[in-house]
Amino acid sequence: MMTYKHKNQTGFTLIELLIALVLTIFMAGGAIVLHLSGRQAAIDTEALSRMQENIRFASDYVVRDIRNAGYRDETFLRWGHEQQIRAAFATILNGGAALRVRYAGRGHCTQAFQEYRLVENEYSVSNGALICRGRSLDQDAPGTAPIDDDSLWDGNGIQLVQGVTSIQFDALSVAGGTCSFDLTAWEADPTVNLCTGVTVTLLMEGMQDIDTPATTNLRRAQLTAAFRNVILDIVNQNAFNAPAGAGT
Repeated sequence: MMTYKHKNQTGFTLIELLIALVLTIFMAGGAIVLHLSGRQAAIDTEALSRMQENIRFASDYVVRDIRNAGYRDETFLRWGHEQQIRAAFATILNGGAALRVRYAGRGHCTQAFQEYRLVENEYSVSNGALICRGRSLDQDAPGTAPIDDDSLWDGNGIQLVQGVTSIQFDALSVAGGTCSFDLTAWEADPTVNLCTGVTVTLLMEGMQDIDTPATTNLRRAQLTAAFRNVILDIVNQNAFNAPAGAGT
């Protein structure tokens, strides 16, 4: 039996192997980069979506509560409780880092809905989260009982939104400048510049920085909320004081 030997049957040369190895490394590196880019894009999309959801929730919750400031239900409130709302329907604290709103409601942010009562909610930022804590006076509490009794706070509050770096509240009024949160003073002297709303500025954690992944970019969101009950008081007072036949 005869066998045939092919003199041209040889393996890969060292150079060919090195070229193949380099090409393989480039292809594997490209696949890894593509995977990491896609993963980072997914993380960024999730972070952006979470930030937008946090902003929506914070704006809906806080703005809705601010709009309630100054609401008084004379049918159910004691006179002393109603007067406390008139005296301070809102208060800005700590240079604008916290806001308290006061009104007649069925419960504050840490309390279940019950009968109408005098309630007060305070908003601030602590440990990277938007916090709300509340206190209230029951209907049958004496009219002389003060809502600003610190023993009435219901614990340390609840976290509404995480990822909030800071918050700033600034008062707004029709005339601009410094304004008052005291309805009683305004009722005695209509020239008092009454606050009619606040701007709420939030700094929130956004997406990671491309160059320094350990750093998180901050995003700024600004909301405007009106004290609609206070505005109604102003409108009603102006209508009451209007001369007979005015506007006809």
